[in-house]
Amino acid sequence: MNIGFSPATIQYLLKERGITQAQIARQCGVHPMTVSKVVNRLTVSDRIMRAIATAIGVDHHIVFADYYTQPPKRGRRKVA
Repeated sequence: MNIGFSPATIQYLLKERGITQAQIARQCGVHPMTVSKVVNRLTVSDRIMRAIATAIGVDHHIVFADYYTQPPKRGRRKVA
């Protein structure tokens, strides 16, 4: 079971490359807290996940494998 990189690993790799979450936020046009929430798996944004993966030089399917390897969640609304 591949769960992707931990938030600590992502933060370490960003720091190692001299990139801050605030820089990624500016690049994506979002608040830095949004990037933090994506790193910590509190929210999902394909665009931000791709930006983070590009910044650390690893494919986004590997960094966020837990998201990309699961089937999409769908609502189960009953039709009357």
